[in-house]
Amino acid sequence: MGSAVHFTESLKNAGYRVTSQRRSICEFLAETDQHPTPYQVYASISERHPEISRATVYNTLNVLAQLGVIVEIAIGSDHTHYETNAEPHINLICLRCHQVTDYRQPGLPDELKADIRDGTGFEPLTARIDMLGFCEACRERKRAEIVAQWNAQHEDQALVPNR
Repeated sequence: MGSAVHFTESLKNAGYRVTSQRRSICEFLAETDQHPTPYQVYASISERHPEISRATVYNTLNVLAQLGVIVEIAIGSDHTHYETNAEPHINLICLRCHQVTDYRQPGLPDELKADIRDGTGFEPLTARIDMLGFCEACRERKRAEIVAQWNAQHEDQALVPNR
């Protein structure tokens, strides 16, 4: 995760005023271990700062992303999350519930960058790896939906899910 000081200094160095609202956004981002959506940031901060507007949250997140301090993770057109963790890792993104989970495999991003450098001569500075799929909870829900649908169509032969 980034630090609130790093986030606010980045805003200041780019010529933006660091208002109490922007500071609150930066503090929230520094403290979270999640990949928050803009609405989650707004909902959390508005509890303490009811005067904050959604526009301030969205604009501040956009500026921080443009500055490269946080990374926007777009999951379709309606699901944007923000990455605040600068440590090398893989984002596991569920295509059903849009949950984003960090996966750390020691050495993996460094080994991949070295392989790319050695194989192509390209010097990668950083890596962002997103893996798309389905989380365990969504896989279980889908399995239960399929069983329920089959049972409804075949009332005389109940299907019991094997685990």
